[in-house]
Amino acid sequence: MRAYEVSKGKRSSRKEFLFGTLVVTAALVVTAVFLELGLRLLGYSGAPESIIGNMMIVDDPVLDWRYIPNSRFQQGKIVNQYNNMGFRGDDHSIEKPSGVTRVVVIGDSVTEGYGVEWRDVFGSTVQASLGSGYEVISLGMGGLNTPQEVHMLEQVGIRYAPDYVVVNFILNDFDFFSSAKAGAKHAEDNQSKIALLGIRINPSVKRALKSSALLYLVNERIADLWGRIKGEERHDYYGELWRNQANRARVTAAFEKLRLLSRDHGFKVIVLVWPLVIDYSDYNYRAIHQWIAEQAAANQFVGIDLLPVFATQPFRTLQVTSEDYVHPNSKGHRLAAAEFVKWVTHAPASSYPVSSGQ
Repeated sequence: MRAYEVSKGKRSSRKEFLFGTLVVTAALVVTAVFLELGLRLLGYSGAPESIIGNMMIVDDPVLDWRYIPNSRFQQGKIVNQYNNMGFRGDDHSIEKPSGVTRVVVIGDSVTEGYGVEWRDVFGSTVQASLGSGYEVISLGMGGLNTPQEVHMLEQVGIRYAPDYVVVNFILNDFDFFSSAKAGAKHAEDNQSKIALLGIRINPSVKRALKSSALLYLVNERIADLWGRIKGEERHDYYGELWRNQANRARVTAAFEKLRLLSRDHGFKVIVLVWPLVIDYSDYNYRAIHQWIAEQAAANQFVGIDLLPVFATQPFRTLQVTSEDYVHPNSKGHRLAAAEFVKWVTHAPASSYPVSSGQ
């Protein structure tokens, strides 16, 4: 009898444990569902499949892809709306409005505004600051290097008859030439692993997990927290890039081509050198900034180094996330825009271009 009672007690405890587990599981599921719905209502979404899906292949040996015109790409709560030419921002007529000074901005993902609402991106902020007497046309595309950016200017930007061309120079802008095929291969590899945990995963399972706004947001926050706990990582990658003379030659060749375009089409070039978003008390790339400024001056460009103004701020307040040392947040974009606006509104008369169309 006693053995029966003990056995009955064990079964009862097991049932209570299973029941409690089911209740907790159900509560977590219901909570997750409500959080997911709440985030969706607030404008958040899951991770996009890949930016590769928003690209189209073009017949161009220098840059074989473009963003799909009039398309939309969302990452978290940030929406990239692409215009009828395939660039982030408003549509612009090819014909230049009378009495308007045109500014064409070329660059990579910083110019495109990775992780930043469009209203706060450099090009948009410059437009808001300068007003209707100016028209700012941004040709930013993530992953471009300097030669490809100048190529984009030649292929598209020149058609807008710019008065000024702004080159947003990032310290990795002379690295590899971006390629649609290489990008697709990288996206395929990335789809089969969870980078944060360093484990492999079935691509279909990862796509399902990434489609959740809740899981995507949690993953971003964990990665950001982990970066802050670890502290700043080493940045030898940039030192290696700049020690390679072939890489430097890409900059000089691109600047030379840009100088010839400037001469032939009558626009003034302004090179903005963006620092990495790292600890500025021990910044190891000041000599690189100086070299870029010297190359700009040698080609009769205006050089604006953003390091002094960025260095007035704690670098953590300028980051999109703690793991991202390349892309500044909205505060960084506003600081850069203010520096350019200060220059263009105080530029001496001799610095103003006389375009062939004027």
